[in-house]
Amino acid sequence: MAATGRSSWNVVKISPATHPLVLGTAGELESYDPATGELVATVATSGISDVDDAIDRAAARVRRSPWRNDGALRARVLFRWAARMRENSEWLAELLTREQGKTLGQARGEVASSISMIEYNAGLARAIYGRSIALKEGVHGVVLREPVGVIAAITPWNYPLNLTIRAVAPALAAGNAVVVKPASLTPAIVAAAMSLLDHEDLPADIAAVVVGPGGTVGDRLVTHPDVDMIAFTGDSSTGINVMKSAADGLKRVSLELGGKSPNIVFADADMEKALAGAENAIFSAAGQICTAGSRLLVEESIKDEFVGRLAERAEAMRVGDGLDPSSEMGPVVSAEQKRTVLDYIEIGRSEGTIIAGGEAMESGAHANGHFVRPTIVADLPSTSRLVAEEVFGPVLAVQPFADEDEAIAIANSSEFGLACGLWTNDLNRTWRMGRAIESGTIWINTYHHFYGETEVGGFKRSGIGRQQGIEGLLEFTETKHLNFDSNPNLF
Repeated sequence: MAATGRSSWNVVKISPATHPLVLGTAGELESYDPATGELVATVATSGISDVDDAIDRAAARVRRSPWRNDGALRARVLFRWAARMRENSEWLAELLTREQGKTLGQARGEVASSISMIEYNAGLARAIYGRSIALKEGVHGVVLREPVGVIAAITPWNYPLNLTIRAVAPALAAGNAVVVKPASLTPAIVAAAMSLLDHEDLPADIAAVVVGPGGTVGDRLVTHPDVDMIAFTGDSSTGINVMKSAADGLKRVSLELGGKSPNIVFADADMEKALAGAENAIFSAAGQICTAGSRLLVEESIKDEFVGRLAERAEAMRVGDGLDPSSEMGPVVSAEQKRTVLDYIEIGRSEGTIIAGGEAMESGAHANGHFVRPTIVADLPSTSRLVAEEVFGPVLAVQPFADEDEAIAIANSSEFGLACGLWTNDLNRTWRMGRAIESGTIWINTYHHFYGETEVGGFKRSGIGRQQGIEGLLEFTETKHLNFDSNPNLF
């Protein structure tokens, strides 16, 4: 039965006894509902010895297990994981909303997307092809794709389920072992979902979850000599530090980092569709998404009308408990994140003009949660931190432009290059703009549509490597050349 509002909740207790993939002997971590402050879950935390144990066992197992070479086995395990996720999808969605704060509709979408991603990679598990080539008479080369080994997946709190699955599913499909460290704000949804992977067909020690601070548990994962690759999703500063630490061991890294994505609206765009798209781009998940369209670039001739109508929509948005079916936007994830967002709003107030929102919501039904009104800021100088830095909250910076060249220059002025939205009915313009803008994903007349089949990733400080699609799976493989020479008397 679908959840229709807030009801009683049994605190989820996750420990090695109840969830064998979780390794934790260092105490418990509590996670709280950002809408109400209620306790959602307790999760066993890991010490350095737990991390070492997980990695040591994974390294030993992945090198001698049939897992690395049996695509049919991997496909079977992943398809069964997807089926068990689907059977528990409503409970997982409610846990996700209670722990992270997003609306239940958005949580259901995240669960469904995660299941789809598992199934997509399950299909690829039996189709990881190399190639062969005749090099000369009697000489042949065979190029293989082999698993990297032990993958450390360090995942964030904003889309905790989806961004964990996005690393774990292709890594497992390629034949690797995976040790996952979820964010400390959202450990329960990750541990619960990973535990559904546990089944008799999954070889022991191929997957594990360790929970704890980035400064201890995360650092140990990055520096352990038997970890072969780190898949990290998070802010750019942390990602750079991960890369520096990984360099000491020449470990491979896959990094999806921050963004300050431009959402570009031309005068010939379908205004109603562009308005809905702009609202979704910045206020979905309370703006706590790395691809958020947090810079609205609007052609000057429609700026006043477009921004005015978008402000009306922002002011009318129903902000509240994610489990309330009437809520269109939930809280930000924590008190600390709320303070960060409000600090950026104050920058907007001092340097520009608040067009909508601009304040916390702290009374009545919002008294115990971390709620911020959807906020739109205009008239900012190009040097403003609100224009340049990732806020990770429901705050939109408006930037007008006169023509294509100026739009491209403004879009590319950021140190990030993760995503971009482009709204126009001019097909030739979409090609020109699409080629000129420095971004890993460009949505044309849409925004925030992700598919397991298509790659995502960033330019510049937005990351290294690609996730999803064929390239996302190949990130977790090594290329090996076997050279066969059948010529007699070679030497």
